[in-house]
Amino acid sequence: MYKKKISGEQFTLDCINKEFEIIGSTNHWDSFKELCEWAKQEENKRWYADNQFSTIEQYKEWKQYFMEHFYDWQPKRVSKREAEREFGWFNLQYGLKYGFDYNLLYND
Repeated sequence: MYKKKISGEQFTLDCINKEFEIIGSTNHWDSFKELCEWAKQEENKRWYADNQFSTIEQYKEWKQYFMEHFYDWQPKRVSKREAEREFGWFNLQYGLKYGFDYNLLYND
């Protein structure tokens, strides 16, 4: 029987911490509960819109981090295509806005 290495909450926390690290923010949370409490504070409710990936490279670094750590959270039998789809949903929920032309991602 497969046992996950980390929980969904831990994976989410790790990815969000990495996201803020990549953009140069000093924000870092030690627990998912701590992150949730911070996000509920009035001045932080728009954290996803008040912060941004300034460059395509930052966004790609975050996506790469997600993909490299995805199998710490999900079983290896999950296909790469499904992992990509999961990233799309994750990015929609927790991703920062883009300070670059998003269409440039598809011109590589």
